[in-house]
Amino acid sequence: MTDSARGALRQGLATAGTALVVGTLHVPQPFLAILASQLIGGLRCDSRREFLRRLASAWIGSLTGGLLLVAVPDQQWLSLPLFGAAAGLGIVGAFRRWGAAAAILFAMGIGGMFSSGIVFPEEGLVSGLAHASSLSIAVIVSTLSWNLLMRNPAPAAAPPSSLPRASLIGISAACSLVLACLAVPAQAVVMTISTMTTILALETSGAAPRVLERSVGAVLAVLASVAFIIIVGTGNNFAVFLLALAVAMGAFEWMAVSIPSKAALFRQAAALFAVAAAILPRPESTLQASADRMVAILLGFAVGVACFRIAGARSEAENGSE
Repeated sequence: MTDSARGALRQGLATAGTALVVGTLHVPQPFLAILASQLIGGLRCDSRREFLRRLASAWIGSLTGGLLLVAVPDQQWLSLPLFGAAAGLGIVGAFRRWGAAAAILFAMGIGGMFSSGIVFPEEGLVSGLAHASSLSIAVIVSTLSWNLLMRNPAPAAAPPSSLPRASLIGISAACSLVLACLAVPAQAVVMTISTMTTILALETSGAAPRVLERSVGAVLAVLASVAFIIIVGTGNNFAVFLLALAVAMGAFEWMAVSIPSKAALFRQAAALFAVAAAILPRPESTLQASADRMVAILLGFAVGVACFRIAGARSEAENGSE
């Protein structure tokens, strides 16, 4: 079996398997678990230690967000800066000690907890704990998928030449959450996580962040999501939905592996598609929510790219002045 076929099967199994579990259990915001499976499904996880690190990262992130909600309730002028600091330092710390998958899960954990409770802390705690549970499901299913299909994978990619900047992650996360509360308050979790994962991806891409390709991937994801919902979602058949989701996510990964020069484009598209297209599959009640999520993920992506560009321009200016 070729690497591209194995990767496609792995991602299809990981995302559809996660969707099956969270859909059956009626976990709130199940699309975030599917996103987690997509983001970490291709990252090596062939040891018990790595598996436990991923679980710990998700829960540490969630509990950190919960601690902020409890410690400074209804004091956004204080909790927002603390959230930015905790997100930046926590993500960079997780990345340095445990790798990219741990950093992603910490970001999704703290973003899911704090963003859902910034206005109503008590409701946010319940929602955030449910979200942390869905991340645990994503870790379990993606790990099983890896071990079933990637026992002898290609050599791991070289580590990035530099660590992500905690200050950039923290500032962008706080700005994104403020904008989300103003523009798409019901999708604040989606937008904040979109921004943090975008910044993390750009920061760890080395000398070639491929911003343009990722932007094209974001647009492709929206178009693919609309087509997916129209063709698959309106049938309201869970089995068909799972099969179609597996095929779609597998196709994105197959193209990413088969065309390495465009891998950033297809994986960006897959990540946004995981959020926008996941209707699980009740179009009569979730079609508008899916449209709102499309807006939120695009706004979150735009905030991440803008902050990354501004920080890069400022760094270049400082280097030039020296």
